[in-house]
Amino acid sequence: MRILVANKFWYHRGGLERVMFDEVSWLESAGHQIAHFSTQHPLNEPSPWSDYFVPYLELGEGGKLRAAQKLRAVPRMFYSREAAMRFTRLLLDFRPDVVHVHGIHRQLSSSLLVAARERGIPVVQTMHDYHAFCCADVLLRGDGTLCEPPLCNLSAPWAAVRQHCVRGSLAQSGLAAAEAFCRNSLLRHQRLVTRFVSPSHFLADKLRRAGLSSRPIDVIPNAVPVQPAAGGGRGLLFAGRLAPEKGLDVLLEAAELAGLPLTIAGDGPLMPYLKDRANGRVSLLGRVSPSRVSELLAAAAVAVVPSTWYENAPLSVLEPMACGTPVVASAIGGIPELVRDGVDGLLVEPGSAASFAAAFRAITADEERAGKMGAAARERVAEEFSPVRHVETLMHTYDLALGAVA
Repeated sequence: MRILVANKFWYHRGGLERVMFDEVSWLESAGHQIAHFSTQHPLNEPSPWSDYFVPYLELGEGGKLRAAQKLRAVPRMFYSREAAMRFTRLLLDFRPDVVHVHGIHRQLSSSLLVAARERGIPVVQTMHDYHAFCCADVLLRGDGTLCEPPLCNLSAPWAAVRQHCVRGSLAQSGLAAAEAFCRNSLLRHQRLVTRFVSPSHFLADKLRRAGLSSRPIDVIPNAVPVQPAAGGGRGLLFAGRLAPEKGLDVLLEAAELAGLPLTIAGDGPLMPYLKDRANGRVSLLGRVSPSRVSELLAAAAVAVVPSTWYENAPLSVLEPMACGTPVVASAIGGIPELVRDGVDGLLVEPGSAASFAAAFRAITADEERAGKMGAAARERVAEEFSPVRHVETLMHTYDLALGAVA
């Protein structure tokens, strides 16, 4: 099959790109032909299709933009004529059977979907977060609290302006709400997509409740390859982005209560805070390579995911499971779909340091139980979250999308 994959970033920016690059690699290994479409970011991975990419326009960290950039970037958030033209040229040259888009909002826009629809090419879109109806993408209000029940939906994103949900800024929230209204109500983005993919039932349910009802949503879990079995590790490990919603303050307190050493691998806005709070039992490694993360996971007694926001289908849960390291994670969002409490890990009340500390003690005090949990986790990854199964399920979605426009 000929598959055209589009995403606004073509480098390893976060979990979305990790999932996408793995998926592309697995599809190519299965014999499919893949073309790429993205922006010309300076950190991009090499691509033979980069001549088609559109210029990257920095939308600004914290909303800071030069006037000249604003004049170019803001209109493109709503509809990018340049992206549509370059994408159309790629469609004509590559002639894909199906277009698979990931994150295209703001940098590329729904203009890509219009171009595909005009040529009768089915579109599959994987939803990695809540951006379809949440201007901040993460279902957190401006004050950092969970947006539950969600105040916005596909047709009414304006509560985000009142709540200052995007970077705590009225202007940024207003712009994001206007872009969402244009995308959903004027361009009718969901009707330009043939089938949606969600990595979790939790996200799929949120999307349906927000009004995404005109197209099917196929739940296809994220996947990771099984790793050599770990055994007898020591201490706690957190590997991920150092952001407030990741529950790191809870983790520090829980590790101290449990009297266990803690290693934190990753970078983000909370690094200065963590440096101030860390004691002699806490090792802050900063950003490390994927291979180093694998080594750390194999050497840990427990991998911790203490998130306080609605995680979708985090690789930070699947990766330790793949090498047989027990996971202690918050019972929130899509995480309970990955971890069976008491079988391949423990699920804990989000935000409760005492509960996390008790879970740490329970696992580290019983090596036999920890070994059984790790083995069960690794076996489950091999059976339910393997690359082979992921590709098989994705190909079924492609076939259904092709049938829908045949």
